[in-house]
Amino acid sequence: MKVWRETGGAASLALAGPELLYRAAVGLRNLLYDSGVRRARRLPCRVVSLGNLTVGGSGKTPLTSFVAGLLREAGYRCGVVSRGYGRSGALRPLLISDGRSILADSGAAGDEPALIARDNPAVPVVVGSDRHAAARLLLSAAPCEVLVLDDAFQHRRLARDLDLLLVDGRDPWANGRMLPRGPLREPLSSVARADAILVTRSEGRVPPALAAALARYHPDAPVLHCGMKARAFVTRDGETIGPSALKGLTAYAFSGIARPDRFESDLGDLGVRLGGARRFADHHRFDSRDLEAIVRAARAARAEVLVTTEKDLIRILETPSGAPPLYALAQTVTTGDGDGLSGFLLDRLAAAGRAARPE
Repeated sequence: MKVWRETGGAASLALAGPELLYRAAVGLRNLLYDSGVRRARRLPCRVVSLGNLTVGGSGKTPLTSFVAGLLREAGYRCGVVSRGYGRSGALRPLLISDGRSILADSGAAGDEPALIARDNPAVPVVVGSDRHAAARLLLSAAPCEVLVLDDAFQHRRLARDLDLLLVDGRDPWANGRMLPRGPLREPLSSVARADAILVTRSEGRVPPALAAALARYHPDAPVLHCGMKARAFVTRDGETIGPSALKGLTAYAFSGIARPDRFESDLGDLGVRLGGARRFADHHRFDSRDLEAIVRAARAARAEVLVTTEKDLIRILETPSGAPPLYALAQTVTTGDGDGLSGFLLDRLAAAGRAARPE
């Protein structure tokens, strides 16, 4: 939102009252949990949470998928629990994958859980607004040693052994205001709850805004760096071409994600010429009219290809007849040199396992 880039102005001031109400509600909730009046419910397995302080765009879902794959490769029986934003139908818990087969499409699952399940076929995935009930459903279908919670830093009803907080290194807090005046879901002081900070899009550096927040609220927090790297362009049929294959071509980009500017910037970095772009709301479900309008705009821009994101592609059933070829930018997580996130995560889980065993 444009107002989230502002620190003053009429629009920002008009949201000052709602921001205060939201801040008070969040503060009360956190106080109840911090004081022990409310207690988080524990599961019979270890739990790792990934989340952030802001709304959208810091890479939670790719990191969740990466962590699930990492744990699986390390020999853990693991599963993923997600909220399932944008899914259709009832909000009751739904098993998306049992680790053997996919049981629900992206409409019922939500785009992000569907991607996680597709990219980790041996990892069970469940969605539900009640994370505890969803986790119980998953454990009844596929016993796990570790559950990974997607976008759960604010979901304090479920106890976790490790809280990983993601922060976008290029744009940590925007205007530093809380919803709806800014993108913050919680005050910056909530950084203190994190067991580690995962700085994304940072090129291995801690930006000044984040360094100042850590020095004030959590000076001893381990800081790990990770990023996103273009892996390929993919089609709906599973065809894969290299990340440089569209270099020099004119593309019409469209997306329904939290930060479309980053997607469009990534295309530019790959040498793709943008003939135009259309932005939809996050988790937008594309219908035939949307796609026909996109194709018309692409033709007017003389675009040779259509480009979207993997999260958007999974929601598209078919494109209009005669449309330019459609590709999605597929990205992979990078963790820098050394053990980094992998070593930290496996060491902490091993320690949690030893602590849980009786002497």
